[in-house]
Amino acid sequence: MREFSGGEFSGKTAIVTGGSRGIGLTVATLLVERGARVVLVGRNEAALAAAADGLGEAAAIVAGDIAQADTATRAVAKAIDHGGGLDILANIAGIFPTARIEETSDALYADTIAANLTGTMTFCRAAFPILRERGGAIVNMSSTAARFPTPGLSVYAAAKAGVEAFTRTLAMEGAPAIRVNAVSAGPTRTETVDALMASDRTGAVEAVTSALPLGRLGEPGEIAEAVLFLASARASFITGQILHANGGGLMA
Repeated sequence: MREFSGGEFSGKTAIVTGGSRGIGLTVATLLVERGARVVLVGRNEAALAAAADGLGEAAAIVAGDIAQADTATRAVAKAIDHGGGLDILANIAGIFPTARIEETSDALYADTIAANLTGTMTFCRAAFPILRERGGAIVNMSSTAARFPTPGLSVYAAAKAGVEAFTRTLAMEGAPAIRVNAVSAGPTRTETVDALMASDRTGAVEAVTSALPLGRLGEPGEIAEAVLFLASARASFITGQILHANGGGLMA
């Protein structure tokens, strides 16, 4: 079990979806290191429990489907019980399927939209009342795919483009009490991306990574730092923005 001390998020409570691994767990870890209490949300209860154990008493968990309203309601209630309220919502959970359009299925559409867009909307809806009362920040997760056309990523790109449009409009609805921004992440070295690079037949992952001027994949900590910046007081005059952390991918 790791022990952490205070920092810029002391006294804050955050919900992090996708918190059992990858970027989500990295976001949660950095928040705890800097003083926050966190509620980790995801489908796999055992994985969430293992992640929370590594973070100590600052972490609590809620297991469930992020696209379901009950999961979001339970997460907000857990944040109030665990940390006394809610100050930050980090919508990190998502899936990254690759398939050209003629190879897609109704199930792929539904799963991709649910994990990447519906879940984000559902958690924002649940969090808005308490964040509007207390003030706070929402950070959503987008992707370079929303703006960089890549064969094999059409459904995923549509979901992430939806996240960006949703983010901008929600920032207008939440102002001045709630700041809403998003991080548009380039390809990042996670277990999911490593597996895709080994199995992808569409060429989508290679196409995205080969176009990066910085010449490498991002690391989870680099994306997490962008999330924490937008969630922090350092970004107190920033809302409705998409912060691109992509190795310069959109310049190519």
